[in-house]
Amino acid sequence: MEPHVKKNRETNLQELALQMFELTRRTWFESQREKLKGGYDLSESEFLALDTLEHVSFMSVGELRRHVGVLPAQMSRVLKALEQRYDEKLVVCSINHTDKRKIDVAITPRGRRAVGAYRRSKIGASIRAMESLTDRDLTNLATILRKIGLRVGGGPPGARA
Repeated sequence: MEPHVKKNRETNLQELALQMFELTRRTWFESQREKLKGGYDLSESEFLALDTLEHVSFMSVGELRRHVGVLPAQMSRVLKALEQRYDEKLVVCSINHTDKRKIDVAITPRGRRAVGAYRRSKIGASIRAMESLTDRDLTNLATILRKIGLRVGGGPPGARA
């Protein structure tokens, strides 16, 4: 690749990444307002923990921490918030039946409602942001997002890892 072509590509990638970041930031602000209407003010780490637990019976604190990608002290704060911030717990922690040194975490029905409300607020903000696109634009965007999703890992967007 010629040097000036490579520089243009790198510049374009940087500009597109900044635009994606700005769009994400804007939709985050919009969804934040909606999220509060639903009565749940989850942080990203809290959402990721609940989202993970929504698809399993339970998970050890260590497994959950590694899956969410936070430090041990952060995981402790996340779990404390999910157990204590609301009038009903969003998660419950219990001693592992086979290894008493481990603590298992499970999502509660209220936790399922909270993660659903968070997800709906984020998705709703994205839908509102894309409403002005034409059908062709939406098809092209879907193709592009699928390609990006495959590079990021976990398969195409919309597929559960």
